[in-house]
Amino acid sequence: MRVEFRKKYLDEYDLKSIVRAVYNLFDDYYYKKAVAQEYLESLQQHRLSDDREYSKNHKKVDSTYKIVEKREKVVNYLKEFDRKLEHLLTNLTDDEIKIYKYSILAREQDKQIRDRICKTDKTYYLIKKSCYVKFALRFSLVDGFTKEVFATISLFD
Repeated sequence: MRVEFRKKYLDEYDLKSIVRAVYNLFDDYYYKKAVAQEYLESLQQHRLSDDREYSKNHKKVDSTYKIVEKREKVVNYLKEFDRKLEHLLTNLTDDEIKIYKYSILAREQDKQIRDRICKTDKTYYLIKKSCYVKFALRFSLVDGFTKEVFATISLFD
């Protein structure tokens, strides 16, 4: 589905709240990535001390297990996020990919991005909204079945 959403579907969504939700999603993702790295470093330190103190205290092994378990939860979240993101990126248009790179990842200002991709205000905001709505729908940040979309896919029209 390498097409942008039409304006009549995009009008159902509030861009400001979706932008905030997508930014929060990526902030959470980057935080969990850092936490996973911290767990890995902590685990390596525990393993070194466990080798020396294994016979003295079995609680060290239990704390290492807890660290591994917590890290696995975070890593599973990151893998699922990456899988969804990879699938979504294959369905974005070229302009939406540019919006993703410059707006979501680099968090540049709209004026700079508009100049970079050579689009007018009206066209740029439609592309941006389409991009953000795709992210919001893919990561379940908004309800996908607004009245306009539901009417489109309804079998009883």
